[in-house]
Amino acid sequence: MCNMGISFRTEIDIQKPVYKIDYSSQAMFIGSCFSDHIGGELKRLKFPVLLNPFGVLYNPASIASVLKMLIGEKRIGKNDLIFHDHKWHSFLLHGSFSHPKAEVVIEKGNKALAESYAFLKKASYLFVTFGTAWVFNYKKTGNIVSNCHKIPAVDFERYRLDVSQIVDQWNEFLIALHQFNPNLKIVFTISPVRHMKDGAHENQLSKATLFLATHQLNAQVNNTSYFPSYEIVHDELRDYRFYAPDMVHVADVAVKYIFEKFANTFFNDKTIRCKNEMLQLVKALEHRVEGNTRQNIELFKESMLKKIRVFEEKYTEIDFQFEKNYFEML
Repeated sequence: MCNMGISFRTEIDIQKPVYKIDYSSQAMFIGSCFSDHIGGELKRLKFPVLLNPFGVLYNPASIASVLKMLIGEKRIGKNDLIFHDHKWHSFLLHGSFSHPKAEVVIEKGNKALAESYAFLKKASYLFVTFGTAWVFNYKKTGNIVSNCHKIPAVDFERYRLDVSQIVDQWNEFLIALHQFNPNLKIVFTISPVRHMKDGAHENQLSKATLFLATHQLNAQVNNTSYFPSYEIVHDELRDYRFYAPDMVHVADVAVKYIFEKFANTFFNDKTIRCKNEMLQLVKALEHRVEGNTRQNIELFKESMLKKIRVFEEKYTEIDFQFEKNYFEML
């Protein structure tokens, strides 16, 4: 007879922080693509979040560099750009900022810096996701880049950061960040996405470097904590059905599972109730109404506008203008 007391998976014990996230908490998510997943779920549920304003950043050095530039109110100039393959690029920014005209790259990049400065100055949380300890150093400048922009590999030196390099850079930066926004709480996490280009063993060494670095930073710096995204995937979800077809990235079902763990860690009961009500609204926005009769559409429209009016009175900190406009246009 099966012993129903047996557990068939390892559950990660997550230490809940004393501070909580609610709908008045501004939060910036920066780092690897995994930060887009969790931050994206929050944004979908109408939390005030800013997601990777400079594009996906994978290594700790690049993340620290762009944030240091942001809080120092430094701006991009033409001398910071490089021309390659008919476009101007910034080594700090994602390829979506690149353009045949240098002034366009400068304008878009500086706009992102200015908007991020204003957001982070008032933010309650900064979530930082490290993806890899491997970096590309541009030989001509000696600087680590965020994006190689398909420039030939011979122009770069590639190597793995060691723990002390990450800790020293981030210790210095976190001091400046605390002066910039004394109320900001920083949460580190390690992306569960494996970087298999160098093989399984090198991926483990890279991730181990990131684990040791974040552990030291949390031990040395106040207002920092750690959320175990990597551990949840690789211990609780130890099955390839939780992965995308490339068997490296995580599947949507795994993202939603981790987000529920995230919510149970950082949300209080009131925020969870609000989140669940916002989910109803989101599902209504995603609902297809094209095939319904005009009468049914009008009933649906009035029902949702009535619900939004109730939400506006109940949750004064949330802006529902987008939703009102959407349903009024049906």
